Amino acid sequence: MSEVAYSKNETLIDGQDIKSDVPTVEVVEKQDRSPYLVNRLLESKEKNLFNHVKFNLVKQEIDKLGLANPKILDIGCGLQVSRQYLEALNLQCEYFGIDYEPRFNPDLVVDLLNPGDAKDHFHWNPDVVLMLDVLEHLHEEMPILEDLLAGVRSLIPDECTMIFTLPQMYRLDRFKLSHLHYPEHKIRLHQSEWRKLLETQFDVHAVQGVGYVSVIPYLPMASKRYTPDNKLGKMFNYMRSSLFEWGPFKPIDLWLSNTIGKLNLFKTVSNDIMFVCTPKKRS
Repeated sequence: MSEVAYSKNETLIDGQDIKSDVPTVEVVEKQDRSPYLVNRLLESKEKNLFNHVKFNLVKQEIDKLGLANPKILDIGCGLQVSRQYLEALNLQCEYFGIDYEPRFNPDLVVDLLNPGDAKDHFHWNPDVVLMLDVLEHLHEEMPILEDLLAGVRSLIPDECTMIFTLPQMYRLDRFKLSHLHYPEHKIRLHQSEWRKLLETQFDVHAVQGVGYVSVIPYLPMASKRYTPDNKLGKMFNYMRSSLFEWGPFKPIDLWLSNTIGKLNLFKTVSNDIMFVCTPKKRS
């Protein structure tokens, strides 16, 4: 895939070069930033227990805004699974997805470490901005992530709603176990650390656990004997890809997320944590 960049178009009128505001398309070849992640997502099933719960919760938050046709900006959109799920949930919206991975075919290829660069490439202010399971893939240093969030803040209007999801029990990230290493998670943080990071640029209005049944397959990873290829690894793969994809688990896990997921005691033992925020007012 190629990055699309816009430039002023020069038009010859009555023998003179006149600069117009009509954009021309300039093609810039891009390579994958994270080949392992790209290949894994391209090969993974998009419809699964965790995504079912996550996108139902995201839709619930968007519905609370009461907008007839919300404008949604999806930062780190990946394969635009957000759009597919939200459309399947009958959400009528305008959608624009940006990502740094060209093979995902986003609406715009953008360096996600500099998200403010996307500002001139969509011509409306979003009502909702999604950043779903993205931050953990971008950098291992907190100051860099703080600058990244400042770039996101510069990209969006004061009155929009920002929805983040971030890992907790996913691959047991919150415990930061030394024997577990998932190369595409650059940083592993506890809920309180994620919140502190987000609050550099956003006011957090709601926090909710996302997925409880879907946590169970990750429990074998707690053993120091776990490797992807041994019996514990095979148990994990079977539970995640088959056993816990049984259809009746979907309403159960959604119900758990909407009940115990709102209780402080249980928010850190969910698969993900969802933060619903608004941008801090510019001084």
